[in-house]
Amino acid sequence: MITEGLEWYQEALLVDAHNDTLSRMRDGEMDFCIRQAATHTDLPRLLEVGMSVQVLAMFAAPCANKSISLHKILSYAEYAHQCIEHDPRLLVVQTKKDLPSPPPDRDRLRVILGVEGGDCLGGELWVLELLFRLGVRLLTLTWSNRNALADGVWETRSNGGLTNFGHEVVGRMQELGMIIDVSHLAPAGFWDVAKVVEGPFIASHSNAAALCPHPRNLTDEQARSIAEHGGVIGVNFCQPHLTDGTARLEHVVEHVEHFWRVAGEEHVGLGTDYDGIDTPPIGLEEVTCLPRLIQELEKRGHSQNRIQKFLGQNFLRVFRDILPTVSGDDQRHQ
Repeated sequence: MITEGLEWYQEALLVDAHNDTLSRMRDGEMDFCIRQAATHTDLPRLLEVGMSVQVLAMFAAPCANKSISLHKILSYAEYAHQCIEHDPRLLVVQTKKDLPSPPPDRDRLRVILGVEGGDCLGGELWVLELLFRLGVRLLTLTWSNRNALADGVWETRSNGGLTNFGHEVVGRMQELGMIIDVSHLAPAGFWDVAKVVEGPFIASHSNAAALCPHPRNLTDEQARSIAEHGGVIGVNFCQPHLTDGTARLEHVVEHVEHFWRVAGEEHVGLGTDYDGIDTPPIGLEEVTCLPRLIQELEKRGHSQNRIQKFLGQNFLRVFRDILPTVSGDDQRHQ
């Protein structure tokens, strides 16, 4: 791992708002807790790079049978808890107090469990309650398809926003202290969320449409709305979301800088999408390459203060604002 000239980085809190390695490891019968050759990340490399908080997304491909979708998500949740229970280097974040404070603990990774796409809810609010009890603290409302909550970005012709059930889910998430994630959500649904959510919401892994007009990317107007709500946009490493052609580290930097100009430095973070993408940008092939991104930002004259906000402080601020003060079990016994 390259850290020459980045001594201050050893004291930085690093947060990645989206990583698909959990689903990939479970499906491939691999062990997240040991170094792997076939993935972009694993626990040893995340600790090596100094990751403080990693959102581990659980994703089940769209399926007409929502029971199958839920079964898949529950299998990922069980796998995650097996890893957490058997490896003391892992801690699941359920409340504000579980989040890290400086100085960083380089020997422990805190994980936030997320579900990517509300298909598994099957139109039933009790499933959201169950997922919360299992430690899930983030929900990406849709993947790119339509589900019972709203339309994804593949369905923009319908102009469909949040359904009645989608409104119910968003409302209950705010009550529980769950992070609302609008990545993959069609524009009409995005603006519905912006109208009904009182506090911050996030786009965990979305880039700038002004630089790359992919349906998955955010317009400047959407980016400003997230900032106005106090939320954060996580810049991702997916090649089609970065450029029309071969993606390089420099393209990631350009998206970060664009969001800084449009939304402000308090509202941009990291959402790599490692292990959910086929080909990472040249220069950011796997997670221990992240210091190269920091070096490039410094090279372009950005301050350590601005970079540290991007690396983790911004997402940590939002997570502290949203997450519950006590766990689900403690809430029920109060």
